[in-house]
Amino acid sequence: MKLYLPGLFFLLASCLLNADDTVLLASSDYSPHSGEHLPEEGALTAIVRRAFALQGMEVEIHYMPFARAMQATRQGHYAGIIGVKHTPEREEHFYFPHPIYNTSIVFFKRRSEQYSFTSYLDLAHQGLRYGSVLGYSHPVGFLETNIRHYQVSNEEQLFQLLAADRVDLIAGDKLNGIYLLKHEFPQYAKQIDWMLPPIEQQPLYLLFSRNHPEAPRLATIFNQGIERMQHKGEIEQLKKSLLPAPQQEAEPNEPASIR
Repeated sequence: MKLYLPGLFFLLASCLLNADDTVLLASSDYSPHSGEHLPEEGALTAIVRRAFALQGMEVEIHYMPFARAMQATRQGHYAGIIGVKHTPEREEHFYFPHPIYNTSIVFFKRRSEQYSFTSYLDLAHQGLRYGSVLGYSHPVGFLETNIRHYQVSNEEQLFQLLAADRVDLIAGDKLNGIYLLKHEFPQYAKQIDWMLPPIEQQPLYLLFSRNHPEAPRLATIFNQGIERMQHKGEIEQLKKSLLPAPQQEAEPNEPASIR
């Protein structure tokens, strides 16, 4: 038994050193904001890495499906998860530091349909069907209308339901939806567009797990890094270089009249 103690001590010491120097985070493919295949892994990831680098820390990121990343981070296996929106329910399990940047939330629909509304309740009264991915957030107050709601396990299934007239609306990040229709699911691009103006501006966060012992300290360090980046204008510089320029964003062929 004694023969193994030096090795065990070395392993524990290495883990403690790694914990001090490297932040272990979870993420999912949320293009063009984050993703292993993107330049600098996307704008969100680049900003997170830079914020910690300014504070003398490195970041290690493990990519996995969103639901798994949320569960693993909630359980404390990761210090935080990149690219998550705020909901009251998530406050029970996560710390919310400074937001990284805002994203526009729009309704995606079939090009052949036109919808007009002054409140979300109007959409429910019209008998429309709403689709979402399990575990994703929703526009504030939207589900409270009791609109018919259908959930699936991933974005491809969601766009397939919309194109096949099995749901009428899906709510999502405009840049992410455009990216998916262009690069991942082009078979649906001719059938689907989106409604303007956006229904919400939602901030994206790096959430820290309440079950991770270092989370409060790391959240403070991250906030300090973000503040330094904001002061130097680095966040806007990275967004400009890594997100699609406004003139590069396709516009819907048939914008709807919305609130």
